[in-house]
Amino acid sequence: MNCLKKIAVIFLLSAFIWPGIYPALAGSWSDFHRAVYALHKQETAKYKLRIEEEEGEYLGASGKGYRYLDTRYYDQASGRLISRVRRDEAKPELIHIVEVNLYENEKLVRDFGSITLPWAPLSSVNTMINLHQYNGELHSFRQHNLDGEVEYEFCEGKLNGAPVRISLDKTDINQANTSTVEYKACFNGMRKDWAQYKMPH
Repeated sequence: MNCLKKIAVIFLLSAFIWPGIYPALAGSWSDFHRAVYALHKQETAKYKLRIEEEEGEYLGASGKGYRYLDTRYYDQASGRLISRVRRDEAKPELIHIVEVNLYENEKLVRDFGSITLPWAPLSSVNTMINLHQYNGELHSFRQHNLDGEVEYEFCEGKLNGAPVRISLDKTDINQANTSTVEYKACFNGMRKDWAQYKMPH
């Protein structure tokens, strides 16, 4: 999913930031990280799984020497991605990245993500609550962090037979971009009840 690509981009951008500038993240953001991991365990217990694993090492001066094991859990019957977990290779109890997808009627309706830096694996630096919407052939989602700020919006599909693809970081969510017919078709009526998912479910 594009939201998973977004998480990867955020991690790469964060990988060079010293975690000391995030003192406020030691509380609820870390609780959210643990809660998303707990949801991963809950959801993967429901399915017969196909598992893919990949080992790797982080790039850049800050990440050098930190190795990880990246595991993706798929529902064997449908092929849908249920969750992804990136663990410290030497200490697998330390979770660097965790993502969980939740489906209803075979459609992705919300997903959660949390990222820590490999040298500070107990303090989340990015939290993601993604709420999805479907309008005809359009599929959109809006990404909130745990403080409720909108970090990203994405939409793709077709509107009246024409292809649509919208990808907006928070700095691009402005009057010019949100006043288009395509944007309104994608995001009008988008749910705003992100706060109920601060405890992921």
